[in-house]
Parts: sequence; structure tokens; C-alpha cells
Amino acid sequence: MDNFNLSPRTLPLQFALVRYRGALECLDHSQTSLSTEQALEILSARDALQNELKKTEQVSVNILSKLMELDLRLKQKAGKILKVLNLAEYRQSLSVPSQDWWWHLDSQQVHWLIRGSTIIAWTGSLGLLANIASRFLSGGVGVLGAVAVVFPSLLTLLQARSELTEAGKEGLEKLVTKLRIPPSCREEAKFGSLLTLSILLLGFWFALPFMSQVYNQRGLNNYDQGQLGTAEENYLRAIALNPDNVDAHYNLGNLYEDLQQFDKARTQYLIAVKGDVPEAYNNLARLFIQKKEYPQAVALLNQGILQAGKQDSFPEVKYNLFKNLGWARFKQGRDIEAQQALKVATGIASNPENAQYIGNQGSAHCLLAQVLQRQKQPSAIEQWQQCCQLASTINPDEDTWLYLAHKKLKEAGKSCKQP
Repeated sequence: MDNFNLSPRTLPLQFALVRYRGALECLDHSQTSLSTEQALEILSARDALQNELKKTEQVSVNILSKLMELDLRLKQKAGKILKVLNLAEYRQSLSVPSQDWWWHLDSQQVHWLIRGSTIIAWTGSLGLLANIASRFLSGGVGVLGAVAVVFPSLLTLLQARSELTEAGKEGLEKLVTKLRIPPSCREEAKFGSLLTLSILLLGFWFALPFMSQVYNQRGLNNYDQGQLGTAEENYLRAIALNPDNVDAHYNLGNLYEDLQQFDKARTQYLIAVKGDVPEAYNNLARLFIQKKEYPQAVALLNQGILQAGKQDSFPEVKYNLFKNLGWARFKQGRDIEAQQALKVATGIASNPENAQYIGNQGSAHCLLAQVLQRQKQPSAIEQWQQCCQLASTINPDEDTWLYLAHKKLKEAGKSCKQP
């Protein structure tokens, strides 16, 4: 009977330990399944051992060591017992106390699962919080950003305090006691609070694209009011919250182009082009035209026209795409193709419903006049007159073409009648 020091006072405890060890031997036979009787014998043997432990005033270190070893075997092989016994029914019939853990092996397995899930939930929650905070902070905080960072951080801090500090644990225990949550369900209740936090943070993370659009719209409003610095800040915040917000990239590129920061504008347009924004194709192509890189511009404009047709873009978008395509073709010396594209553009602008939204109607006429002038067609004069009437010196391109219009009309003995 192993190396036990037998004495009349500890003999019953030692026999109970031997019985317990013998009952556990059936767990080691992996090839055979456990019978109901064998499973019950294991638990009964552990009951008997526990009764003897209560009666014994001093338990030797040797016995305690053996007991810990056997209990570990039981916990490791608990699955075999759970396959043949519904412990919940036995606990109800026998009124098993909560401290007799061997009758709660099913709960023990759940608790291990919950503890593992808790680690995963904590890792996910902290990762989400770090991701959310970094996005807001990288784009500049602002009032909304401060609230967005502080609120989830505060929730996480409170949850961490309740889980990781002694005072927090005591407070949580008092709360679950006050709510009359059974001891066997307290681990689940604690995990439930953490899971709620994780769901809130996940919901917040999924809301980032919506918040990005809010900042993008604010930037547009600032831009319309001439507040370019504030507009830039809001566009950058929108992009920080959602790097895939192609509208914000396009709007920021447009702002940089107004500020003559063409390299920055080109970078933003390139990102927006990846999102198939027709306006971005147009603006990026115009920058290529200005750099005399006409083949690249034509490729972008053709793709932009295709996307504008698919997306049923606004008429002013289609107008600018065809106008710039005509411009690029004219610079390539391909006058027939230039004339075709420019006539489509002037046709779009001639519709009164469209004209009110097109602020550069004169551009297509000025370009078409140059194409017809090079072909020595008399109809060039009519286009020069349209150019003179509709173009504006505020537009850098039209300012140059207006000078040409005045010159050509003067050579033809015509006057430039501007509104």
C-alpha cells in the first residue's frame, strides 16, 4: 500500500486513499469506455476520502501529495465521467454541497473554457481599444475624437479594475451577491460583463467608417466656406478613421490642388482612383495633361468615362471627363478624336438643367475653337465667341484661352462680347 506510515488514527484515511486510487485506474484505459458504476465508484470514493479528511486533525505531507496527484488525474480525465453521468441530475438528487468540486466537474470544464475565452476577450478588447485610439490620435483628436477615445477607454478601465484589482474583485463579488447570482454561475456572469464590453468596442470599431464620413462632410462644409486649414484637418481625421474613405482622399486632393501642392494632390487622387471615383480619374488626368504626359492622361480619362457611365455620375463629372479627353487628344495632335470628345462635352453643357451645375462651360468651347482653328474651319469663330462669353479669368486655364479668344476674334474683325 505504497509508502504510508500506518497508524490506527490514519488507517481509515489511508484505506480511503487506496480505494480512491483504485477507482481512478479505470480512467487510464483509453481503449475502453467507462461504465456508470465505475464513474459513480470514483465519485463515491472521493466522497469517502473527503469524510476521512474532515475527521483527521493532522494530515501528513505524504498523503496530501498523493491526494493532489490523484485529484489532478481525475480533473484531466473528467471527460470520461461526463460522457456517462449527468452530474447536474445527481447534484440535485443528492443535494451535493458546492465545495465538493468532483461533483461539479462539468462546471469545472465550463470555467476553464470561460477563462480561456476571457483571455481572448481581453486581448481583443485591448487590441480594439488601441486601434480606435490610434486612429483618432493620428488624425488629430478634436472634441468628437476626445469623446470617442475617452468613452471606450473609461469602460475598459472600469472593467479592468473589477477584474484585476483586489478592490475591484471585492466590489464585483458584492454586486453578483446582491444580484443573487448563484456561485456556480459567477464566472459566467463576470465573463458576460467582459463580453458586453467587447461587443461595445466592436460596435464602436464598426462605426468608424460612419464617423469618417461625418468628418469628411465637415471638411466639405469648411471647404465651401473657405476654411481650408480646418477642411484639411477634417479630411485627415476622416482618412485616419477609415483609410478606405476614397471620397475623403479625393476631397483632400482637390484641396491640395487649390493650394498648388500638386505632389500631395496627386498622391490623394491616386488612392481615390483605386476606389473608382470618376472625379479622381478626371483631376489626376488633368495634372498629367499639365505635365504633358498625355498618354497617361488619356488612359485615366477613358477609364473615368467608363466608371462615370457605370455609376451614373452627375452631368458635370461627365462634362469634365470629355472636356479633358478632348484637351489631351488636341495636345497629341489627334484633332478628329479631340473634336468628337469636345462636342460631347459642349452637348452636355448646352442642356439648361446641366448648365447651372457646370462652372467651367467656356473650357470646352475654348478647346474646340483651338481644334477647329488648327483645321482652318470657319466654325472656329463661333466657338471663340462662345469661349469669350462663357470663360472666366478666375479659372487659370480659361484665362489663357480667353487671351487667345480676344486675339483670334480681333484678327477676324469680330468683337469679344462677354456677359
